[in-house]
Amino acid sequence: ESYQLAPFARKGVAFHYGNMPSLLREEIERLFRKGKIRFLVCTSTLIEGVNLSCRTIVVRGPRKGKGKPMEPHDFWNLAGRAGRWGDEFQGNIVCVDPDDPIAWPNGVPERRRYPIERETDGVFRSNQELLEFIRSRWDRGAGELNEFAQLEQVCAYLLALHLREGSILEAPFTKRHDPIFISAVNAQLAHLVSHLSIPASLASRHSGVSSVGMQKLLNYFRSYEGDIEDLLPAPPESGDAYKRLMRIMETINEHLYPAFLPKTLIPLHTLVVLEWLKGYSLAAIIRARIAYNRRHGRTVPLPKLIRNTMELIEQTARFRAPKFVSAYMEVLKLHLREIGRSDLISNEMDVGLALEFGVSTQTLVSLIELGLSRMAAVELHEKIALDDLDRDQARKWIEDHNERFEGMDLPAVIVNEIRRKVLSIHSEDTQTTGTNSQ
Repeated sequence: ESYQLAPFARKGVAFHYGNMPSLLREEIERLFRKGKIRFLVCTSTLIEGVNLSCRTIVVRGPRKGKGKPMEPHDFWNLAGRAGRWGDEFQGNIVCVDPDDPIAWPNGVPERRRYPIERETDGVFRSNQELLEFIRSRWDRGAGELNEFAQLEQVCAYLLALHLREGSILEAPFTKRHDPIFISAVNAQLAHLVSHLSIPASLASRHSGVSSVGMQKLLNYFRSYEGDIEDLLPAPPESGDAYKRLMRIMETINEHLYPAFLPKTLIPLHTLVVLEWLKGYSLAAIIRARIAYNRRHGRTVPLPKLIRNTMELIEQTARFRAPKFVSAYMEVLKLHLREIGRSDLISNEMDVGLALEFGVSTQTLVSLIELGLSRMAAVELHEKIALDDLDRDQARKWIEDHNERFEGMDLPAVIVNEIRRKVLSIHSEDTQTTGTNSQ
């Protein structure tokens, strides 16, 4: 209720941006399509896979990211949203202050064809730069890799392909490039592979993470002289969960990839990821950030704090943590099997799944498997108050309590989603912009 823009929804004016909870975003899009919301104020998310059209688009100084002018092909992708398919034959694009050099530093983009290419093709044009990076990859420390993020991604992909196939020479994309250059790349990859002992299957499952980084992480585990159990994460509810997860993030930064930066913010990354794993709602995580800043005498503008918290959840809890902690755990399991400590390997829940969806109990996993958004699953989980329901048991609980949802103080938008996705009951336009949904 305290969100600054909430009252505008009742007036038919809503907002749309990438990091907002998916359930709210979907409901705003639904109400906009039905005409209950008439004006939508957006960031550049409309060009990123959102299937949303309108009659008129009003644009002033379009940006993609912070301060970066929108590329011409993105601008015309956005402009293509004007005109509702099946409703109108045309739409309107209104450019405000087109002669203002600050708003439009490159002017209004001209409409023309723009080529689409694979990221590997773009990097392959750098030829010697890519070759040098692959040649020196084994000698580079993890801390250097942020400067070469694109080269690291392409190198990781090529290395996983080489490990799986034994060569990249037969890959379809190589036919578009100079055979001599491709042979040189293949030879450098073969040299890197000679340093590796991780299985090709592991590299394939984590093709976005460098096999070199995973090998160096494995070497670190093999040389570790402390208690091996200290390398494992603790359950989110346990007393040492924070210390263990922070150590894992530091180890990832040092040996795998500098994913959690700056180092001074690792405690905050750890705290947010743990709150996410525990199934805290977005509102609860934001309230915790507000309370933390007040305890430490810090004054942070509320809108900025909300945006930063949502970005932390999206970029760290849902993207970097699942990607790199999953790789960390698989390499650690490989080491535990090597030293005869398979008894320490838990198969209760996949850590990548738990991090991506922000769940730590079987009931939450079951609710999401039934098709519910995380927001709805978390709210309903609090009412169920049981942690070990499988999917059939969770569905049975919902069926048994369907007639009582209105008395449970659940937001109308969540009740609608539960009934629509689990019970296949479609209610006609519950007033989700009213008090109950906020």
